[in-house]
Amino acid sequence: MAKKKKKKPQKPHSKSPQSNEVRDLGGQTLVNIDGKIFRLPDMAEMVQGNRYIYKKINSIHENYYYRSQLDPFDAKKNATRFAAGQKLEYLAIVSGKNKSCTMNFDYLAGIPNGTEFFNIFKIDHEQEFNDALKHTKQLQSILWDVIVDNKPATHRRMDKYREGLDLLIDYWKL
Repeated sequence: MAKKKKKKPQKPHSKSPQSNEVRDLGGQTLVNIDGKIFRLPDMAEMVQGNRYIYKKINSIHENYYYRSQLDPFDAKKNATRFAAGQKLEYLAIVSGKNKSCTMNFDYLAGIPNGTEFFNIFKIDHEQEFNDALKHTKQLQSILWDVIVDNKPATHRRMDKYREGLDLLIDYWKL
């Protein structure tokens, strides 16, 4: 007959109250300052998603928008150029052209389930992506570099990048 093991009485765990100021999630120390979360040591602003914490500014295009470099003089045009670039970036993500090693799941909220429907959805968006790039003519390379490959536009190429975004605005009638 087998002997039953006796259960050892468990010691009560005393949970120390966690501070809201500093917390460690996955090796990254996060600091809460005025309701905003910042990552140490570079003080990059982070955003709490449904399940993940990710950087607020994930791409060069978003960085240009937040620093008002898409149009330094007109905020409305800055926002319109940002929307055109975001639409092209969304199409690049859905069609699988983006080479991002990390994924922002907020972009993919509307992607349907099922392989057949997803393949049709992907092909349609890839066709729209290609048509939009064809409309930009000679400025395709700068748009590809900044939006898809996430490479910064140099000072000399920034005006061409703005022209390319304006052509996308005309194409989508934003």
